[in-house]
Amino acid sequence: MDIIILNELNKSPLVPPMEWRRLLHRGGFRGICQLTFFTYYSSMYRIKSNTIVKCTIMCLFAGIISLLCLQVGFAQTTQLFRTYKTDVPAKIPETYEAIAAGKAIFEKRCYYCHGIKGDGNGPVAPRLDPKPRNFKRNEYKIHSTELGMLPTDEDLFRIITSGIEGTAMPFWSTLTNEERWQVIYYIKTFDKSFKEKETQKMISIGAERPSSPESIKRGKELFKAAKCFLCHGEDGRADGQITTTLKGEWDFPFKARNLSKGWLYKGGNTTKDIYRTITTGFNETPMGSYADYLTDDDRWHLSHYVKSISHDMKTEVVLKSKLVEGDLPAGPNDAAWEIANPTEIPLAGQIVASPRLWLPSIDSIRIKSLYNKEDIAFLLEWDDRTNEQDEVFSDAVAMQFPVKIPEGLRKPYFAMGESGKSVTIWHWRDYNESLQTKESESEGDDLESANDGGTNITEQKEAEEHQEKELKTEDVQEEKAVEKVKEKAKENYKDFVTVKEMNAKGFKNLVEQPSDSQHSKGKGYWKNGKRKVMIVRSLITDDKKVDIQFETGKLIPYALAVWDGSNGEIGGQKSISSWYYLTLEMTTPRSVYLYVLIAIIMAASIQFWVVGRIRRFPPKVPAEEK
Repeated sequence: MDIIILNELNKSPLVPPMEWRRLLHRGGFRGICQLTFFTYYSSMYRIKSNTIVKCTIMCLFAGIISLLCLQVGFAQTTQLFRTYKTDVPAKIPETYEAIAAGKAIFEKRCYYCHGIKGDGNGPVAPRLDPKPRNFKRNEYKIHSTELGMLPTDEDLFRIITSGIEGTAMPFWSTLTNEERWQVIYYIKTFDKSFKEKETQKMISIGAERPSSPESIKRGKELFKAAKCFLCHGEDGRADGQITTTLKGEWDFPFKARNLSKGWLYKGGNTTKDIYRTITTGFNETPMGSYADYLTDDDRWHLSHYVKSISHDMKTEVVLKSKLVEGDLPAGPNDAAWEIANPTEIPLAGQIVASPRLWLPSIDSIRIKSLYNKEDIAFLLEWDDRTNEQDEVFSDAVAMQFPVKIPEGLRKPYFAMGESGKSVTIWHWRDYNESLQTKESESEGDDLESANDGGTNITEQKEAEEHQEKELKTEDVQEEKAVEKVKEKAKENYKDFVTVKEMNAKGFKNLVEQPSDSQHSKGKGYWKNGKRKVMIVRSLITDDKKVDIQFETGKLIPYALAVWDGSNGEIGGQKSISSWYYLTLEMTTPRSVYLYVLIAIIMAASIQFWVVGRIRRFPPKVPAEEK
C-alpha cells in the first residue's frame, strides 16, 4: 500500500476523485488515513496564506478519521465499505436501447473477469479464486428464490451494488442506478432461461428470531445433526473431510466457506443473510437448501450458531507486546497467552517478483506478543485446512524486521528489504521442525551414553584458553550476559527447535546467518484447521550488525509471510503483509501516580490559599466619580 500511495503522490499534487475510489477499495482504512494526510498536505501546499482555511481543513479531516475509527477501529479492512445492500430503486424499462447501453458498460468494465462472451473466461480469470461467474449457466449463488431457480432482477442489482465478499467481485457504486439496470439487462441475454419467463418462487425470511444462549446451543446441535461439519469442519474452518477430499484428491473447484471469518461470507454476514443462504443454498455447488430438512425456527437457530463462531477482522497498525513478570509461555497452547491482545493482519499473494503467487490460500494471520526482561515471544495463528505437506512443499511462516530500527518514516522495502537497507528474517518451517525433533531425539540418546562418566579434558582446556582471550576484549561483560541469556533460553525451551535466521537486501540477495548466530527458537501446533507457531528470542543479541535489537519506547516495523504446503507454495510463492509496527509496552512507575497526587494537592492548596486571601483582604473598589 505504501508503494501505491507513493506512486500516486508523484502523479499529481491532488488525488482525483476516481483515484480516491480505487485506492480506498484496494487499501481499506489504512488507505483512507494515508490519502487523508496526503490530501491535507497537498492542500496546504496551495493554501499558504489563509490560516483559517488551513485549520478548517485539518479539523475536517481529523473529524472524518475519528468517526471512522469509532466505527471500526484502526486499520480496518474494506469490509467497512462492502455491506450487502437490501434497498433497490425502481427499475427502468428493459428496452433494446437499455440492453445496448449495458453491452457498452459490460465490455468496458466487466469483460476482464467474465469474458467478452460472458462465459467467465476473461483475461484475468486464471488468476482468480473463486473463478468469475459464467453468465451462460445458472451459477448465481446469491438469490432470494428457491434452489435451482434464476435470481430476480433485484437480486442482481444488489450484487452489482454490494459485490461479493471473499471474491474479486467489487461493489460497483461508481455506476449510476440507470447504468446498473442497463448492464443487468445485458447480462441476462447470455442465458436463454431468462426469456422463458418461468415462475420464480420467492423465499420468505420473515421476522428474525432473537439470539440467545439456548438458541446458539440448539444451533450447534443442528450443525452436527445436519452434517455441516463434513464440509465446514468441527470448528467451521473449512477443514471438513468432504472439503479436503474434493480439493485434495479430486481437484473439484469447490471449497467450503470458512465460517470463522465473517468478512468472507458471500452475500453478507448478518443473521438474515446467513438464514437466506441456509434456506436457498448456492446453485451448482455442494451447498444445498435446508428449507425441506430444517424447520423455520431451526434455520434461525443454526444461523445464530454460525454467526456466533464467526469474527470480524480487527487490524491494529501497532502490535503491543505486553510485559510479564517471570517466565514467558512454555508453548503455543499455554494459557498464559490469554493475557496478550491479538491483532489480525490481512495477507495477499506475493506478486512483486517471480515466482509469483496469484491464488494464495492464506488470507490473514493473527499475532500476539509477550516479553519479559530477557526474551520476547510471538504467537502466530492462521487457518490451515489440511496440514498436508512434504519435504518440498511445507507449511511455513516468516517474521521480518529491519536490522536497524529506522528513526524516521523511511523503512526498507517490505518485500525482503533493499540494497543498503538490510532486513533480518526468522523462518519457521514445519517439515524442518519435525526433522530436527527426530534428530535431536536420536542424538540425545547417543550423547547421554557417550558423556556418561566424565567431561572431555581437551575440550575443557580449549574452552579455558578461548575464555582467556575473550577477557582481553572490551565487550567481555556484554558477551557474558548474552551467553547467560542463551543458556537460560535453552533451559526454558528444550522442546523448541531452531528457527532459521537470515538477512536479505532484496529478493536475490538472501544469506543465512552462521550457526552460532541462530538465536531464535520455535514450536508449532496444528488442530482442527488452525495452526499455531510460537517463536521466542532474546531481546538483545551480540550480533547487532545482523540482528534486530528490541528496545522499549520505539516503534519497530515488522512484516509477515506464510506458506501453505498443500497449495504448492514455496520460495517467493507466499502470502505476505506490508509493514506493521511493534512496540514493547512499559509499566507506569507507581511514583508517577504519587507525583500526580502531590500536584493535585498542591494546586488545590494554592487555589484555597488564594481564595482565602481574597476573602480576608478584599481589594478596594474605587468610588465612582460623581
